[in-house]
Amino acid sequence: MLKNISKLECKVNERTFQFLCDSDSPLSEVKEALFQFMKFSGDVEDRVRSEQEALKIKEDMVSQEAPILEKKPE
Repeated sequence: MLKNISKLECKVNERTFQFLCDSDSPLSEVKEALFQFMKFSGDVEDRVRSEQEALKIKEDMVSQEAPILEKKPE
């Protein structure tokens, strides 16, 4: 089976990004698909940020609990 598709392509810095869809896709559905892609990438950003903050809090707690060992002069 052959099918016509539309391709939206843009270049950001040195990377090329492509969006493919049926050539007869309604514009409202194309916009909804793009919105869902943006929402997904935003969710990934939020998850990474939360994990980094949790790791920083954990590292801060460990550094506050660990006693500083100093070498005593002999």
